[in-house]
Amino acid sequence: MNLFAQLWRDEAGVLLSAEAVVVGTIAVVGLTTGLTVVAKSVNEELQDVAFAIRSLDQSYSIPAIEGCGARTAGSSFTQEPVKKSLAELTTVIEKAEKEEKTQAERLEQQMKKKEKNGEDSKKKKKREENI
Repeated sequence: MNLFAQLWRDEAGVLLSAEAVVVGTIAVVGLTTGLTVVAKSVNEELQDVAFAIRSLDQSYSIPAIEGCGARTAGSSFTQEPVKKSLAELTTVIEKAEKEEKTQAERLEQQMKKKEKNGEDSKKKKKREENI
């Protein structure tokens, strides 16, 4: 019973729990920021890989083969010019980035509207209470 009373009067645990909350909050903010940076870096690397693969000439030609009463049809593929396809790829990436910015701006405007509506409803409630 004496041990329980001693623990009840001890205030050191309050400081430890407050420190744990602060450390936990900082850890969550750090992880969120870090994961955002990692996601952007991975996206940029994948774009670089896409440009590198597209820069390779993937054209091929296999001639037809005939012999011993059998015949195999030939095949070929000619890739469009690299400059043209890289320009198209750049256009697609720029369009995606523009859409992402537009969506972020739209979300920001929606949040501002909600904040404004929340403030308006609070003012309205105060007016009703005063009446």
